[in-house]
Amino acid sequence: MREHFADRLTAAIRSKRTAAVVGLDPLFERLPTELRPQQATTAAAAGALEAFGREVIDLVAAYVPAIKINSAFFEACYEAGVAAYYRLIEHAHLRGLLVIGDVKRGDIGPTAQLYARGHLAQPEFSDVDAARVADAVTVSGYPGEGGVRAFIEAARQTGRGLFVLVRPSDPGADRVHEFGGPRKFYEHMAALVHEWGAGPELIGRCGLSCVGAVVAPKDAAGTRALRDAMPHTVFLVPGYGAQGASAAACRPCFKPDGTAAIVSASRSVIYAFEEQRYRERFGDDWRACVAAACHEFASDIGRLTALGGTV
Repeated sequence: MREHFADRLTAAIRSKRTAAVVGLDPLFERLPTELRPQQATTAAAAGALEAFGREVIDLVAAYVPAIKINSAFFEACYEAGVAAYYRLIEHAHLRGLLVIGDVKRGDIGPTAQLYARGHLAQPEFSDVDAARVADAVTVSGYPGEGGVRAFIEAARQTGRGLFVLVRPSDPGADRVHEFGGPRKFYEHMAALVHEWGAGPELIGRCGLSCVGAVVAPKDAAGTRALRDAMPHTVFLVPGYGAQGASAAACRPCFKPDGTAAIVSASRSVIYAFEEQRYRERFGDDWRACVAAACHEFASDIGRLTALGGTV
């Protein structure tokens, strides 16, 4: 079995001196002109997305410890896109990055077991390289423990991890997550995630569990309460950049020593070539724009991970 996911993530954050993860959520209609597909076929679209993804991975590998690949943006291209998704996982691993597969699966029974088998477990087929399996995936916990147990077992057996949705960044989600009277629904989910990930066999040497949580930093008090409720849980933090959250807003997601969280930015990095401030500096060099945006993002989050002087 490989080293525990939280230990590997903590070491990678320490090595890069930042807890920043770039999200790869590409739309083919927003790709740089030179990469946009000329044919209206799934193969052409998937090929363009994969080419862009490979270049982004190469550009950001020097700055961040991990990349988060959103499978939906590839699944939209049918079987060609699904194949591209798995190849990009392998490419990111070759570049030394940890990979979070943003798949957001959620179901029970055999369905959950097969989702875990296809996205997190060790491959059972001789023609599938384990490098094509993500280091961690995102899942929905709403079906209950039956929806996440197969992922937890796969993570325990393989040294991988998972992030259970606790508090989304979308404002519309508040109608669900703010419901519940004195105890909000996201607080209830936090208690469950802490319980699911608290077994000693799930805790790494760093004191963190392989069962993480997706937590958007919507308000400081609520975020601090979630941090206190899940002391052994790594937070995957969405909302930075294009969605409006600042590094300061993300600060309560971290433990006092600057560990136990990783902050995601997608559009503000991968589409940096659309922004005037980068175009003024680099013109039509979209690669330089992406690299500069990633460096700025990683530096911004790096100041948070250095809070305790241990990362």
